[in-house]
Amino acid sequence: MKKNGLSTITKKQAQPIIVCYDSKTKLPIELKQVQYTVNIQPGLAVVHICQIYSTEQNKDQCELEYLFTIDQNSAVTKMIVELGDQKVYGIVKELEEAKKEYEKGIQEGKTMVLSQEDSKISNIKKVKIGCLSPGKSLKIQFEYIQQLQVFLNQFWKLELSSMVDTSYLVVNKLKNTSKNYAQQYSFVKNHVNIQAMKLNYKQNITVIINMQKPITYAKSPTHSIVLNSDINVKEKQIDLQTPQNQLIITLDTNDPENMAPNKKFELLFSSNDVNNPYAILSHTNNDALQHIKYCATLTLIPKFNEFPIDDAYQSYINGLNLSQYSKIQKGCYLFFIDRSGSMEGIRIEKAKQSLILFLKSLPEDCTFNVISFGSDVEKMFDIEQAYNQHTLNQAIKQVQEMNADLGGTDILKALSQGIYNENYQKNKHHSETLNAFLLTDGEDSPQKIIKLVSKNQRPETRIYTLGIGNHCSEYLVQTLAEVGNGKCQLVGDNEDINSKVIDLLEDSLTYYLKGFSLIHNIDKISQIIPDPKSITQLKKNQELTLQILFSKKQKKENLEFKINCFDPQMNKQISYEVKMNLNSSKENEYFHKIAAHRLIRYYEKSISQQAKQMDMVMINEKCIKDLDIINLSLQNQILCSKTAFICEVCQNEQNLQALIKKKLTINKSYEENNEEDEGEDEDEDIPKSTNKGMKLCLKKKNIQTSNKMIMNQLPKQQMLMCCFQNSRLKQKKCKKVAVEEDSDDLMLEQNLQKMGEDEDLMFELKSQKMAEEEDSEDLKFQSKCKKMVEEEDSEKNYSQSESQKQPKKLLPKQSILCAPKPKILQEDQQMLAYFELIDCMQANGSFLLEIHIEDSLKLSKIENKYHLEDLCWPTVVSLFYLELFCQDSKSSWQLIYNKAINYLQKKGVNYFQIKTECISDYRKLFQN
Repeated sequence: MKKNGLSTITKKQAQPIIVCYDSKTKLPIELKQVQYTVNIQPGLAVVHICQIYSTEQNKDQCELEYLFTIDQNSAVTKMIVELGDQKVYGIVKELEEAKKEYEKGIQEGKTMVLSQEDSKISNIKKVKIGCLSPGKSLKIQFEYIQQLQVFLNQFWKLELSSMVDTSYLVVNKLKNTSKNYAQQYSFVKNHVNIQAMKLNYKQNITVIINMQKPITYAKSPTHSIVLNSDINVKEKQIDLQTPQNQLIITLDTNDPENMAPNKKFELLFSSNDVNNPYAILSHTNNDALQHIKYCATLTLIPKFNEFPIDDAYQSYINGLNLSQYSKIQKGCYLFFIDRSGSMEGIRIEKAKQSLILFLKSLPEDCTFNVISFGSDVEKMFDIEQAYNQHTLNQAIKQVQEMNADLGGTDILKALSQGIYNENYQKNKHHSETLNAFLLTDGEDSPQKIIKLVSKNQRPETRIYTLGIGNHCSEYLVQTLAEVGNGKCQLVGDNEDINSKVIDLLEDSLTYYLKGFSLIHNIDKISQIIPDPKSITQLKKNQELTLQILFSKKQKKENLEFKINCFDPQMNKQISYEVKMNLNSSKENEYFHKIAAHRLIRYYEKSISQQAKQMDMVMINEKCIKDLDIINLSLQNQILCSKTAFICEVCQNEQNLQALIKKKLTINKSYEENNEEDEGEDEDEDIPKSTNKGMKLCLKKKNIQTSNKMIMNQLPKQQMLMCCFQNSRLKQKKCKKVAVEEDSDDLMLEQNLQKMGEDEDLMFELKSQKMAEEEDSEDLKFQSKCKKMVEEEDSEKNYSQSESQKQPKKLLPKQSILCAPKPKILQEDQQMLAYFELIDCMQANGSFLLEIHIEDSLKLSKIENKYHLEDLCWPTVVSLFYLELFCQDSKSSWQLIYNKAINYLQKKGVNYFQIKTECISDYRKLFQN
């Protein structure tokens, strides 16, 4: 994306896919079998995937390619390719060196394997298998480390994606899952004929849990599983009535659905000690890593809510990320709605729709305001208002009258006047949580906005962003949310917005911890990843993982760590203490590998965001450069954007380790070239082009600490910014006429002459032009994809009978627009859509129904057995209806549902008891 001449590359994330194919014919190679073996340890999961392909029938020598996706926070650690009797091991090398070695081997007729990260879609890894001899079987094994997810702070969650996400098989599904569906579909289609893929394989899964905590709960929402305490005694199943320190989970072979291909696997498991801090000490015998021989990994999942674990599991099954028993964080809510000219049409309608849903879903006892902006800033209320029915009605009425009529886009002015004003500076120690929601297409210059938010960052202030439109500035809205302690969602012009709105609001309601610091008695620390003081807050569904790396010269054997933080909800300081002995350390390189990967990710993120500082890690080094990142990748044998796996024939793992040791450092010529690229002038105000060797400099900091010494000032890590400014007007709409491209080229040349810039500026402008042309191609393909979708939808609509078509229905004034079509249970009966019920929601959580809504709900036909008062009974029946007939949209009404439950509880009504007795009778009213 380009703003005011600033070219910023944001890598996309693709839907899951693992596929092998012939690079010439683009036909997929048939997969016969896949085996997942997962070893779960404190703080991480090691996933090993073994796939067997049908290649024996190949009569000619061929070149195969292989695509696979993993989460960008996961580290690829191993690649093994078996070609018949020959086993080829992957060794991580510098990218260009690996490419040259691959090409040289191909020219010599050798079977070669090369694996690297895609340059545009960061979570896609590409593998080339060249000169595969005919008649040989093919087995591919790779291994990666991923961090476990957390759900409701009561479960660890393991997720294994299917081989190919079904959204690739039907373009209409991909459209509904991602704003970038055209680019993803185009990428896959250009590599492989995915429609020809045969899903005839079987997948098997084995999970070994060794969390060093007794496991008391394990369930899979997706598969039937068998629990064992010993991997060698699979026939003896256990029920976890007795907690198990080690747990083996396999698929139930008696369930035919378990082995079905392309089925995502999910596992939730827990321990009675899930909310207690834990520490594990490991070491590596890698000669290159003796300065960080030991790695102490500390983990913590705070205990924010107390409710039965079965209820938490049911919340997951129901798609609710906030249990009805959860305590919620209230405060002040500010909504910034972009009303600039570029928001005209469907974008402003989506923004208004989302804003009304935001307002309807707000908790009681909070305050709010709505701020419109374009060139100017308009506040709905002079000061924040208490949330009640009067202010809600007033706000919704004004939102419905809004238009995209406020000129240009000035997000900086809006945030400066709406949040970061004089009152904000005066109330530095104010404990109330401030949640700001920015609804925009993001067409504004990002750097000053990001700097403003970063400079004024506080744990109590959260910036949530909802990027609207196919050409929204992802860089701006994603970075704003990241530096502002919030969360970002993107919605395309044709995507449903409501579930994404609720996801943002739900995140703002959760409890959190802040003010982290670490006390320890380590003699000399080399790295702390991340720096505790860089963690502004720890929210629900987040696990704190600190990794402390130190030298083999450590003398004290009894190690002590103390994590300090503050709970703003309880207004008290909290401390977590853990102790361990140096002699208890176990050899385990996976913790070093994931620590190195996190350091690389922090470094790459600071470069992609063009940040001046990277405060996320504490490291005892003068500076970090690209070369250091490459060496980190090589020393730990993990893949990154600047390295690749090049596979070499080895007899066994022992020989492989010896080979790696020989080739541990990269050629000196690369370092020399890198230094030449850096140049002599390192003034951070001088623009640098992104193709040059970028370096991240840190102020040297001695982080030796004595007993019980608190970590002091954050290390200020300076880096050269790759930015420049030119006088181009920002472009808010795509060029539609080809002739304009010529005038665009002329404008580039004129800009160069006017500004009198050097060759670096020429390079940036040329790069910008190339990026625009690439975006143009993406737009063309997206148009084709949309046409395919329309044709597919047209065929479906044509096949429907006239009796199934629904007449248009006028919505109430406070309508949540653009929702899915309502379900029809009978040919002559039209059902309500969930948004029609949401329109009836009052500020206190009750439902005030209009007469035609009561008729559609059949309110008069179900007996009010409990003689509930006027608002309580319609509220109960409305919840019945949502649960029975609006399940597909549950993520959009989950906060409305919880709000209504809380209203009933205040009135002394037990909804769940009434539901048990009455909901079956209510369902019968809608059956034939």
